[in-house]
Amino acid sequence: MITELTGLDVANASLLDEASAASEAMFMAYNVHNGKRNKFFLSSSVFPQNIEVIRTKADGLGIELVIDEPANFDFSKASEFCGYLVQNPDNFGNIHDITEVAAKLREQKVVVTVIADILSLTIVKPPGEMGADIAIGSA
Repeated sequence: MITELTGLDVANASLLDEASAASEAMFMAYNVHNGKRNKFFLSSSVFPQNIEVIRTKADGLGIELVIDEPANFDFSKASEFCGYLVQNPDNFGNIHDITEVAAKLREQKVVVTVIADILSLTIVKPPGEMGADIAIGSA
């Protein structure tokens, strides 16, 4: 069992698409907590195809998805969540610097995932520097 979350120590490039990688990130977050936390926060501005694949996997695993805008996340209930996922840039072209959010979530041992467009990282702060535990690359 993982007792301490550390940022981006392992790399794997075996999944073919962003949506599958995102659903696996959700499953990893769930497993970090041995299934004891079954809520997963998903930004509503993640690409729609990613949301649908994540939703399908969550349904099969009994994970409760909370799909909402990141600004609406209730930090007082963070300890109920296994994970938190945003996308940069998101479906509307917005960039989210989640450095402060990731620090707050880390205090509650919530696994933070960022789906990042690889080319955008030439000018945008990388997920690891924001405190993300999992980064998913997309080009």
